[in-house]
Amino acid sequence: MTTRRGWTRLIAVAATVAVAACTPAPRAEVPRPSAPQPQPPAVEAAQAQPRTVACKGSTASLRPDGTELTKLPRGGVIDQIRQRGLRVGVSQTAGRLSSRNLRTGAVEGLEADLAIEIARAIYPDRDPAKVPDLIQYVAMPTRDRFLALNTAENGKYPPATNVAKVDLIIADASVTCERVDTFGVRFSAPYLQTRQGLLTYRGTLGDWDPRTGITGRTVCAGAGTINLDRITKLGGIAVPVVDTTDCLVQLQRHQVDAVSTDDVILEGFRDQDPNTEIFPGVVDTVDVAAVAIANRDEDLVRLVNAVLERMRGQGMTRLYDKWFSGRAMVMPPADYEGR
Repeated sequence: MTTRRGWTRLIAVAATVAVAACTPAPRAEVPRPSAPQPQPPAVEAAQAQPRTVACKGSTASLRPDGTELTKLPRGGVIDQIRQRGLRVGVSQTAGRLSSRNLRTGAVEGLEADLAIEIARAIYPDRDPAKVPDLIQYVAMPTRDRFLALNTAENGKYPPATNVAKVDLIIADASVTCERVDTFGVRFSAPYLQTRQGLLTYRGTLGDWDPRTGITGRTVCAGAGTINLDRITKLGGIAVPVVDTTDCLVQLQRHQVDAVSTDDVILEGFRDQDPNTEIFPGVVDTVDVAAVAIANRDEDLVRLVNAVLERMRGQGMTRLYDKWFSGRAMVMPPADYEGR
């Protein structure tokens, strides 16, 4: 026969078991990957080869002759664009430069606005308010973007057929000799000056001070960019990804220690994740970005340069202030062939 004290003890034990069964087990700490997980490529892309000899092509652009915005060339690429629409390769995920507004579906940013100005010059007879509808924005992964130009150089490389072709690439494309020779790129006059920086999480200083360097640290950058070589030269472990935006995901997953790319792109990353911090002086190299065009489309190169010269001063300052308010930005000088 169970006594009253015995019943009390049994009830207490049962209650303890019930509470234990309902209490979740403590969560183990999420393990940090021992090494970055590489992203498989979408296509086997050509890489711009480091220059060991003099540049075969020219990084200088073609001077506008002053007629492009009043009398368009006929019978060439500009006629084709007027018939089918303007195809522009952009990032679509680079905040402040070119990113798709998820509410409206529109591509927004400094580079999207620049594309509209160029389109208005191609369609001077159309309603300016309706010209943006004549632009087809094509998402360009960082690594494969130059393959989207219809050039003889890309024609010799079969995987280029897997990449949608565009008329212009406006995607923070730094002007380099290697891109001219490898992909047949003709650059416009530059519209943006950038500085390669470093992005990592706030509070990193307790474990690692990014200001002292990146030696031995895993640093993510877009494949096919000049950033990777600079990371390696500074002692970092370069981690390439197909698209630079993937680097932010790698950082958030703790698969890399930092991201290194142009500061204008890093500002967009910081907007997306305010827990990050930019260190501008670690990988401190200045570049200029320009519109990339196929070298066979000289009329289009001259038209783009005419637009840029018209915007030099107030036009570009307005775009800088609109998308990078509070930051001092000046349009780089043009480098044209000949006088």
